[in-house]
Amino acid sequence: MSKFALAILLAVSACGGDDTNQGTPDAAPGPMCTKAVYDVCATNADCTSANCHFYMQSNFSVCTQACSTANPCPTDSTGQPGECNMMGICKPAAANNCHL
Repeated sequence: MSKFALAILLAVSACGGDDTNQGTPDAAPGPMCTKAVYDVCATNADCTSANCHFYMQSNFSVCTQACSTANPCPTDSTGQPGECNMMGICKPAAANNCHL
């Protein structure tokens, strides 16, 4: 049997089976976001602060705010204050458990 025919046979076999055990759909990842600090965002319009920032190393985008020594970061979902990074904006350890 040629490699091509074998590949077709495997692909067709993988697609077969009964549909009786579909499972349940995944639950939503939490409540809807409210545009609060550390809520998940895609654009600045998704945030009350108008500051949606992507944190590359953490691989998430969240609403954030400016910070300084006089204006510390609010508590994040881990119960710890966010980190005031070198750009002067708050970075949480994790995004709030909500979805857009």
